[in-house]
Amino acid sequence: MDKAKSEQRAGEFATRYRAWLLAQAHNLCRNATDAEDLVQDALLRFIQTFGQLEALPNERSCEAWLVTTLTHLFYDQCRRRRVQAQGAKDPHLSNEVVVAHEPDSRPVYDSLTDAQFSEALQTLSPKIRATFELHAAGKKYQDIARSLGIPVGTVSKRLHDARARLREFLLRHIQSGVN
Repeated sequence: MDKAKSEQRAGEFATRYRAWLLAQAHNLCRNATDAEDLVQDALLRFIQTFGQLEALPNERSCEAWLVTTLTHLFYDQCRRRRVQAQGAKDPHLSNEVVVAHEPDSRPVYDSLTDAQFSEALQTLSPKIRATFELHAAGKKYQDIARSLGIPVGTVSKRLHDARARLREFLLRHIQSGVN
Protein backbone atom coordinates (compact mmCIF):
# COMPACT_ATOMS: atom_id res chain seq x y z
CA MET A 1 0.00 0.00 0.00
CA ASP A 2 1.35 3.43 -0.81
CA LYS A 3 2.15 6.07 1.79
CA ALA A 4 -0.67 8.44 0.79
CA LYS A 5 -3.33 5.76 1.41
CA SER A 6 -1.75 4.78 4.73
CA GLU A 7 -1.70 8.39 5.90
CA GLN A 8 -5.29 8.86 4.72
CA ARG A 9 -6.44 5.80 6.70
CA ALA A 10 -4.62 7.04 9.83
CA GLY A 11 -6.10 10.50 9.29
CA GLU A 12 -9.62 9.09 8.99
CA PHE A 13 -9.18 7.16 12.22
CA ALA A 14 -7.84 10.30 13.94
CA THR A 15 -10.82 12.33 12.71
CA ARG A 16 -13.30 9.72 14.03
CA TYR A 17 -11.70 9.75 17.48
CA ARG A 18 -11.02 13.50 17.73
CA ALA A 19 -14.12 14.37 19.82
CA TRP A 20 -13.49 11.46 22.18
CA LEU A 21 -9.83 12.45 22.58
CA LEU A 22 -10.80 16.09 23.14
CA ALA A 23 -13.04 15.00 26.03
CA GLN A 24 -10.11 13.04 27.50
CA ALA A 25 -7.83 16.07 27.15
CA HIS A 26 -10.39 18.38 28.73
CA ASN A 27 -10.64 16.01 31.72
CA LEU A 28 -6.88 16.22 32.11
CA CYS A 29 -6.23 19.94 31.82
CA ARG A 30 -9.63 21.58 32.43
CA ASN A 31 -8.87 24.23 29.81
CA ALA A 32 -10.42 24.17 26.34
CA THR A 33 -7.49 25.86 24.60
CA ASP A 34 -4.88 23.62 26.20
CA ALA A 35 -7.04 20.55 25.52
CA GLU A 36 -7.28 21.50 21.83
CA ASP A 37 -3.48 21.93 21.62
CA LEU A 38 -2.89 18.56 23.27
CA VAL A 39 -5.32 16.81 20.92
CA GLN A 40 -3.72 18.38 17.85
CA ASP A 41 -0.26 17.26 18.98
CA ALA A 42 -1.45 13.75 19.82
CA LEU A 43 -3.29 13.33 16.50
CA LEU A 44 -0.33 14.66 14.53
CA ARG A 45 1.94 12.14 16.22
CA PHE A 46 -0.61 9.40 15.57
CA ILE A 47 -0.68 10.16 11.85
CA GLN A 48 3.12 10.40 11.71
CA THR A 49 3.52 7.08 13.52
CA PHE A 50 0.75 5.00 11.98
CA GLY A 51 0.51 6.70 8.60
CA GLN A 52 3.45 4.64 7.37
CA LEU A 53 2.06 1.22 8.27
CA GLU A 54 0.20 -1.00 5.85
CA ALA A 55 -2.59 -1.57 8.36
CA LEU A 56 -3.56 0.10 11.60
CA PRO A 57 -3.46 -1.97 14.79
CA ASN A 58 -6.84 -2.85 16.26
CA GLU A 59 -9.00 0.03 17.51
CA ARG A 60 -8.33 -0.71 21.20
CA SER A 61 -4.59 -0.47 20.64
CA CYS A 62 -4.97 2.78 18.74
CA GLU A 63 -7.18 4.22 21.50
CA ALA A 64 -4.65 3.20 24.14
CA TRP A 65 -1.82 4.73 22.11
CA LEU A 66 -3.74 8.00 21.73
CA VAL A 67 -4.58 8.28 25.43
CA THR A 68 -1.04 7.40 26.50
CA THR A 69 0.46 9.93 24.10
CA LEU A 70 -2.05 12.57 25.19
CA THR A 71 -1.18 11.95 28.84
CA HIS A 72 2.55 12.20 28.18
CA LEU A 73 2.03 15.44 26.27
CA PHE A 74 0.02 16.80 29.20
CA TYR A 75 2.79 15.91 31.66
CA ASP A 76 5.33 17.60 29.39
CA GLN A 77 3.13 20.69 29.28
CA CYS A 78 2.90 20.73 33.09
CA ARG A 79 6.67 20.38 33.45
CA ARG A 80 7.29 23.25 31.02
CA ARG A 81 4.89 25.50 32.90
CA ARG A 82 6.47 24.64 36.24
CA VAL A 83 9.94 25.47 34.94
CA GLN A 84 8.68 28.72 33.42
CA ALA A 85 6.99 29.65 36.69
CA GLN A 86 10.16 28.97 38.65
CA GLY A 87 12.14 31.08 36.22
CA ALA A 88 9.70 33.96 36.63
CA LYS A 89 9.90 33.80 40.45
CA ASP A 90 13.68 33.43 40.74
CA PRO A 91 15.48 36.74 40.12
CA HIS A 92 18.78 34.86 39.80
CA LEU A 93 17.57 33.04 36.72
CA SER A 94 17.69 35.12 33.62
CA ASN A 95 16.78 34.65 30.01
CA GLU A 96 20.37 35.24 28.97
CA VAL A 97 22.20 32.36 27.41
CA VAL A 98 25.44 31.58 29.17
CA VAL A 99 28.14 30.34 26.86
CA ALA A 100 30.67 28.08 28.49
CA HIS A 101 34.19 28.76 27.32
CA GLU A 102 36.25 25.85 26.17
CA PRO A 103 39.39 25.34 28.18
CA ASP A 104 42.51 26.38 26.32
CA SER A 105 44.41 23.26 27.22
CA ARG A 106 43.83 20.06 25.36
CA PRO A 107 41.87 17.24 27.04
CA VAL A 108 43.84 15.09 29.46
CA TYR A 109 43.34 11.95 27.38
CA ASP A 110 45.18 13.65 24.50
CA SER A 111 48.36 13.33 26.54
CA LEU A 112 48.20 9.52 26.34
CA THR A 113 50.34 7.75 23.81
CA ASP A 114 49.26 4.91 21.53
CA ALA A 115 51.58 2.62 23.47
CA GLN A 116 49.84 3.47 26.75
CA PHE A 117 46.44 2.80 25.21
CA SER A 118 47.68 -0.52 23.76
CA GLU A 119 49.04 -1.43 27.18
CA ALA A 120 45.65 -0.60 28.70
CA LEU A 121 43.91 -2.83 26.14
CA GLN A 122 46.23 -5.71 27.07
CA THR A 123 44.98 -5.51 30.68
CA LEU A 124 41.49 -6.54 29.51
CA SER A 125 40.49 -10.19 29.49
CA PRO A 126 40.44 -11.77 26.01
CA LYS A 127 36.62 -11.89 25.94
CA ILE A 128 36.20 -8.27 26.98
CA ARG A 129 39.00 -7.12 24.66
CA ALA A 130 37.47 -8.94 21.66
CA THR A 131 34.09 -7.34 22.38
CA PHE A 132 35.65 -3.90 22.81
CA GLU A 133 37.69 -4.17 19.61
CA LEU A 134 34.64 -5.19 17.57
CA HIS A 135 32.74 -2.20 18.96
CA ALA A 136 35.69 0.11 18.29
CA ALA A 137 35.69 -1.18 14.70
CA GLY A 138 32.16 0.18 14.32
CA LYS A 139 30.12 -2.98 14.84
CA LYS A 140 26.67 -2.66 16.40
CA TYR A 141 25.78 -4.51 19.60
CA GLN A 142 23.57 -7.00 17.72
CA ASP A 143 26.33 -7.76 15.21
CA ILE A 144 28.88 -8.26 17.98
CA ALA A 145 26.50 -10.58 19.83
CA ARG A 146 25.88 -12.61 16.68
CA SER A 147 29.58 -12.92 15.79
CA LEU A 148 30.61 -13.90 19.33
CA GLY A 149 27.55 -16.09 19.95
CA ILE A 150 26.50 -14.22 23.10
CA PRO A 151 23.39 -12.26 24.15
CA VAL A 152 23.21 -8.52 23.45
CA GLY A 153 23.06 -7.88 27.21
CA THR A 154 26.41 -9.61 27.63
CA VAL A 155 27.89 -7.35 24.94
CA SER A 156 26.58 -4.34 26.82
CA LYS A 157 28.03 -5.57 30.13
CA ARG A 158 31.41 -6.37 28.60
CA LEU A 159 31.64 -2.92 27.00
CA HIS A 160 30.71 -1.29 30.30
CA ASP A 161 33.42 -3.30 32.07
CA ALA A 162 35.96 -2.52 29.34
CA ARG A 163 35.34 1.21 29.61
CA ALA A 164 35.56 1.15 33.39
CA ARG A 165 38.84 -0.81 33.39
CA LEU A 166 40.39 1.30 30.63
CA ARG A 167 39.38 4.50 32.44
CA GLU A 168 40.88 3.22 35.70
CA PHE A 169 44.14 2.14 34.05
CA LEU A 170 44.54 5.26 31.94
CA LEU A 171 43.72 7.63 34.78
CA ARG A 172 46.70 6.22 36.68
CA HIS A 173 48.95 7.29 33.79
CA ILE A 174 47.41 10.74 33.66
CA GLN A 175 47.52 11.33 37.40
CA SER A 176 51.08 10.13 37.76
CA GLY A 177 52.17 12.29 34.84
CA VAL A 178 53.82 9.31 33.16
CA ASN A 179 53.94 9.86 29.41
